[in-house]
Amino acid sequence: MIRFISLLISIPLIILVAAFTYKNAQLVSIDLFIMQVDLPMAMVLLMTLLVGVIIGFIFNLMTLLNQKKKYLRLKHKKETLNGLSEVLKQSDK
Repeated sequence: MIRFISLLISIPLIILVAAFTYKNAQLVSIDLFIMQVDLPMAMVLLMTLLVGVIIGFIFNLMTLLNQKKKYLRLKHKKETLNGLSEVLKQSDK
């Protein structure tokens, strides 16, 4: 079932990318510091999108790692407090 849903999503996406590439086939000049490159507009736009996705992934990964570190710190504090709570309960008896 998951394979069917994946196929159902990927076919229109492939058609959309093909149409996007067809409509943006004209060449554009990219002036870099040391050279000039002529690339199809679709390739330039897709490369820009890819760079943005990679940068977004890196920032999300950094946030996720910080949250995991915070979670582990809080988990350790909780375990410490639970241990102290048990000690206090035993000393009250």
